Amino acid sequence: MFESLKWILSKQDTPPGSLVYAGDDKEFVPYALIRSYDAENMIEKRCADVHDVVLEKGCVNFIHVVGVHQAELVQGLGKMLDFPLLALEDVMNTGQRPKYVSIDDETDFVVMKNTDVVDRQLVREQVSLFWRDGLVVFFSENENDLLDGIGARLNRKKGRIRQADSSYLVATILDALVDRQLKALAELGEAAVDLEAELLEKTTDDRLEQLYKIKRETILFRNLLMPIRDIFKSLLLEDAEFSKEVLPYLHDVAGHSDQAVEGAYALHDILKSMIDYQISLIGMKTNKVMQFLTVIATVFIPLTFIAGVYGMNFQYMPELQWRYGYFIALGIMGIIGGIMFVFFLKRKII
Repeated sequence: MFESLKWILSKQDTPPGSLVYAGDDKEFVPYALIRSYDAENMIEKRCADVHDVVLEKGCVNFIHVVGVHQAELVQGLGKMLDFPLLALEDVMNTGQRPKYVSIDDETDFVVMKNTDVVDRQLVREQVSLFWRDGLVVFFSENENDLLDGIGARLNRKKGRIRQADSSYLVATILDALVDRQLKALAELGEAAVDLEAELLEKTTDDRLEQLYKIKRETILFRNLLMPIRDIFKSLLLEDAEFSKEVLPYLHDVAGHSDQAVEGAYALHDILKSMIDYQISLIGMKTNKVMQFLTVIATVFIPLTFIAGVYGMNFQYMPELQWRYGYFIALGIMGIIGGIMFVFFLKRKII
């Protein structure tokens, strides 16, 4: 949530357009995986140097840059492809809010988040996407399996993806990202359901802490999804270089994104209700304890009065010389206490 503040501090006193990485340290060397394909052929290669990047003519060039923690590769590729420095700055700012920008009449740019849930905790990774006719460039922070399915479809030479233009590839990538968001939302929902069952069985401090953490992750997830929904609204309204054949698929992806946002809001409300229920439950238990203690105190008030009166030990106090006075006093106390106890039982106070 506060990654952008880290980036601002690291970029302090540098001019706009400076490429400063703000994410966690990485141990691998960034590289670019290039797939140039048409309906019949595909050329695939891996490049660690921007000078090895070659775009094939007459086909779709799909460049996946893995790792944005070294400015040389990002800046070199951006210069070669004529991407503006401010957009490249957003690529390396891993705390950038998701957004869509139409750079010029040919090029569009999107910043989004790849999400996962590990041990009931939301894991976020920033991804950036440039596209124009015949070219798609995808930046990711880490090595992951997000695009493995797309790569497999390209290799199989089956389906629409090898026949369609670059805008279909963009819609496919956006669809993969939204699917990841729905998967993460489902896992948070399952964690909430399991925790609810555990809390109904027994309320413990550890389970209440887990409930708070899941709610916190849901709030972060909801705030992450809100601007992504706006991205799809802009893509569908603006001239974002999507062909008429691809627009129905993009509408479908946008619908899934709306479903993710609505699901995040619903999960947040459910978790809030669970917390309110636990607070009410704790309050009810506290009230029952206080009620029981109040009944005990009320029963003992007249008994304490009797014991106090006959405990003053004045010399000329009546009944002090009675042979059975002690037992009579105890009997009166027992009778009064029993009557009051039965009264409270009939009133269902205890």
